Amino acid sequence: MGNTDLIKRCQMGDVNSFSELYQLHKKKALVTAYLISNQKGIAEDIVQESFIECFQKIKTIRNPEAFEAWFYKILVRTGWRMVKKYNYLLLMSDQNMEGLSTTVNFKSELDTSETNMMVHEALAQLSLPLKTVVILYYFNDMTIEKISKVLGCFPGTVKSRLYNARIQLHDAFKEKELNASTVNIFFNKRKEYGLDGNA
Repeated sequence: MGNTDLIKRCQMGDVNSFSELYQLHKKKALVTAYLISNQKGIAEDIVQESFIECFQKIKTIRNPEAFEAWFYKILVRTGWRMVKKYNYLLLMSDQNMEGLSTTVNFKSELDTSETNMMVHEALAQLSLPLKTVVILYYFNDMTIEKISKVLGCFPGTVKSRLYNARIQLHDAFKEKELNASTVNIFFNKRKEYGLDGNA
């Protein structure tokens, strides 16, 4: 059963269909939430809260084909809020950041080779807006137009953030002495909209 049929059934109150929708999207949502937050526990909370909101508001979707952009708008908004709250609590409690991993721990979901771990470490250093466009563009294979709908901004803003993120990532990769071609293989996506400079 495709997304469209599932969503229509969910809108009719079919709980089993929502369970199927959850199973269909939870893995990708969890990886996305982890890349945004860099913490497994926070990522799980982000996904749980996002799907709860999804369940509560799914009847408001007029076009089922727009589900992905609609859902990731919820996920990103929830992720940003939780990350800011978590960082604030850490600051208030003056906890030591040692031991908090900035690399991917979901070994079953993402490659943990040394190069990829370095890429994820560099990604973790970006601001939330820049990091999010990179995650949606490279890891979720979204177009500039779809990302603009998720983030509620103009396509030009997405392109600008992606461009700035790539510059910062390039500098970080250079510091880690990562070969540009190796990094391009990691991202493995055709660069669009004139954004295919050195990466």
